[in-house]
Amino acid sequence: MMRNLMYMLLFIFPGLMIAQCTISGNAAMNAGDESVYTVTGDAAQCADCHLWVTVGSNATISGNNRQQTVKLKAVAGGRQVLSAAVLTPQGLVQCSKNIDITDGKPQAAVNTSVPDVQAQTATAPQTSKVDCDIEVNNYKEVKYAEGIVTFFPNVNQSRYSYEWTANYATGETMKSTEKVPQFPYTKEKSITVVKLRVVSSACMREFTKTYDSSYWRWF
Repeated sequence: MMRNLMYMLLFIFPGLMIAQCTISGNAAMNAGDESVYTVTGDAAQCADCHLWVTVGSNATISGNNRQQTVKLKAVAGGRQVLSAAVLTPQGLVQCSKNIDITDGKPQAAVNTSVPDVQAQTATAPQTSKVDCDIEVNNYKEVKYAEGIVTFFPNVNQSRYSYEWTANYATGETMKSTEKVPQFPYTKEKSITVVKLRVVSSACMREFTKTYDSSYWRWF
């Protein structure tokens, strides 16, 4: 069944408990500069059990965004939010950092010792570091009924957790945690982006598809 859920954080799961993590690095940058950011006190289950994302168009991540440390390249003045999600033996933890970017001279770096946001985590069994066991690497869209589209992962595995996000041309967003979700669409309210995040007990993977507005006219 289709669900419309609103999340304040990247990950929401049953049995949540409060946890914290911290991102170290400059809180201020100058456009054109590059800075390094790290999840401190990292307890990830595996080397690629991290996921870095940015909110805003003032900076971009360069290099691998699944390691403990990431590089951020400032491209324009403004505020950028850098977020990290880490899969630890105790659960899935997220923290964020606000970064102010100026077009003028570089501002003094601010070394913050507290997280910018409080993270939330879901309990998970204690495990040692292992290779990622997620077999999903794609998904397909199938017309369920007029105005309803269903998305199928290419691997049917119930032991994974799924988070689907559908962005619409109207600016609306719909989310689902079903393995096989259903989303509505119309010619006027077309889906522009669909994101899938898959989480197992060992790691996580993220996939994104974009759609032209004309795609749904003939779907």
